[in-house]
Amino acid sequence: MKYMSPWIFTTNQCNLRCPYCYVKWNDNKMSKETYDKINSTFLGMLDRGELDFVVYRLAGGEPTLVFNEWKGFVEDFLANCGSKGFVSIITNLTVLTDDMLEFFEKHKDRIGFGVSLDGYSYSKPFINGQSSAEIVKVNIDKLLGIGIKNIDISTVVDANSFGDVDVLAEWISQRNLGWGVYLDHFFCGEIDYDVICNKMKQVVSVLGANHFDIYHRFKFNNIKIDTNYEGCTAGEKLVTIGVDGNIYPCQTLVNEEPICNIFSCDDIIQALREQKAYKIGYNYTLPEKCDDCSIAEICGGGCKMHNKEINKNFTCDIMKTVILYMIKTILKNEGGTEYAKL
Repeated sequence: MKYMSPWIFTTNQCNLRCPYCYVKWNDNKMSKETYDKINSTFLGMLDRGELDFVVYRLAGGEPTLVFNEWKGFVEDFLANCGSKGFVSIITNLTVLTDDMLEFFEKHKDRIGFGVSLDGYSYSKPFINGQSSAEIVKVNIDKLLGIGIKNIDISTVVDANSFGDVDVLAEWISQRNLGWGVYLDHFFCGEIDYDVICNKMKQVVSVLGANHFDIYHRFKFNNIKIDTNYEGCTAGEKLVTIGVDGNIYPCQTLVNEEPICNIFSCDDIIQALREQKAYKIGYNYTLPEKCDDCSIAEICGGGCKMHNKEINKNFTCDIMKTVILYMIKTILKNEGGTEYAKL
């Protein structure tokens, strides 16, 4: 299937202050003209057969702060893409009004959510420093209450919230949510190797004990071990569009030099193929040290932009330890106790 997933910066505004955020907060937000151009571009690609499927990822900043400004954009896309489109809201989910719930319920089979939740008790702080965890958990249950089935939780390993991530695992498994736990490529090394590995083994054990589908529904550091997972596709199938229409091969590059602009780019796929400014996507090659790695085919080299050599020295062993434990847990749960001896 030929598909693309544009990461769309609806706004740079945000009501939280996550310490690892790469966005430069300001009042900038996307215009109606830019939304319209995005729709005409990707709907045109579907109509011409250049793509078979498109997933919009509405992000920011915090997209719920400008809900009324992209609501019509989403409705137009879903009305015209037929069965070839889906919309994912990348959100901290601290804002959820009745109007939003009504809109999401109306489109519940074609809208999903990627929700940030770093810990059970403490998660991404508001501007005043208070945790957002309780509000987010309540709002996740509201989405489940209106029949939203596609909800994936994103948890960044953070020293402030990592202590009770096993409790979060219990809460997530009770709701059968998708879940990804990520090492922060910008601040690797803040937590000791043994602490991360032991806690993640505890997390995986909790998921296994609750018969959570680790194989299909759990990711560690962007690695999922089902057979169709490709690793990071930034710069190839994932493209980023900033609030001003500038196009980047990865959402973390939104403050860097764009490769083109939505208003002047005649062929986004070709622009991604031809760009040489960033070693990502079509012009990315695995480092030599990945050649003999046991998980290279499902890892894909990790984060293409930020998992530099100094970070790989810290993260790679953690990833192999945790992934092996995930596989052992799956084999134990699915294949009987004799597999647990592996």
